[in-house]
Amino acid sequence: MKSGFLLLLALVFTGFVSAQDEATLPQLPRPVIVAKSLAEKLVKIESDNFVPFALDPEKAIDHFLFYFSAGWSPTCKKFTPVLTKFYSDAKAAGANFEIVFVSFDDSEQAMREYMTEQQMPWPALRFNAIDEVDFIQQASGRGVPCLAALDSRGLVLAHSYRQRKKYIGVEIPLGDFAKLIGASQVLSLDSPKSKSPKQEDQSK
Repeated sequence: MKSGFLLLLALVFTGFVSAQDEATLPQLPRPVIVAKSLAEKLVKIESDNFVPFALDPEKAIDHFLFYFSAGWSPTCKKFTPVLTKFYSDAKAAGANFEIVFVSFDDSEQAMREYMTEQQMPWPALRFNAIDEVDFIQQASGRGVPCLAALDSRGLVLAHSYRQRKKYIGVEIPLGDFAKLIGASQVLSLDSPKSKSPKQEDQSK
């Protein structure tokens, strides 16, 4: 009994007790090396155009946050600036993570326009490359915006859906992710201007 309490206490202080019950999170059927699976499949916006993006081979990334989103979604457009500020502040604070945008847009052009308009600072999965990466399909949700936080070997640590059915929005998984990477101090979802939406837009 005492050892169980000490284990729980240790988990609390190391930041791995999530507001989401692990049993409700979608999980991948097998482990994956996330960085290796993403190799040669990422792009970034430079001068309003796509350019190849490679993860830093000298620095192992501990956590990934996959952002399933689309420019046709008003809910996404409201949330993206919140995520952008968090990304910039957390990176400046030295957090070891990466956000990867997974587009649910109708075309590559629409994806590029959305990334350019929102000035997304993170890389994106190439348009339609989701068909090449099984674990991203398995980690996605039914609609957007959706967040899926994974560790480097594909363990899902936070998600916008419970049991792939109930949509809980983006605040809870983003808050859990901020705790995981030690950046909860830079996350602010309380002000009216930055309040992130809980509405889900169904993918087209």
